[in-house]
Amino acid sequence: MSFDLSFSFPKDLKIRKTSQYEEIFGKSKKLNGEHFRILYVRNPLGYPRLGIVVGKRSVPGSVERNRVKRVLREVFRRNKPFFGSMDLVIVAKKGSEGLDYAQAKGEIEAIVGSRFS
Repeated sequence: MSFDLSFSFPKDLKIRKTSQYEEIFGKSKKLNGEHFRILYVRNPLGYPRLGIVVGKRSVPGSVERNRVKRVLREVFRRNKPFFGSMDLVIVAKKGSEGLDYAQAKGEIEAIVGSRFS
């Protein structure tokens, strides 16, 4: 699959099953930032997949939790080639509800840096 020109976000790019999350939490490497923790593991699929965790303790309001998820999905969707062939789980920390797209993208790029390329 080639995602260079496609800005879609089909089901194939989502980590949806509990077993997939457990595998990533068990085997992953971790990168920490101020507002996000990124857990990642290389996959053999040739394209990246994304899972998002936004807990009630870190972002109490449901509206804010859903907004954080939308922003993170958009960062991933627009920058798929940046992540290479990785399974990623982005865990939101306290304070992440105040970030807009540009701030979230900047922080994620700073956290990831050149580790995936």
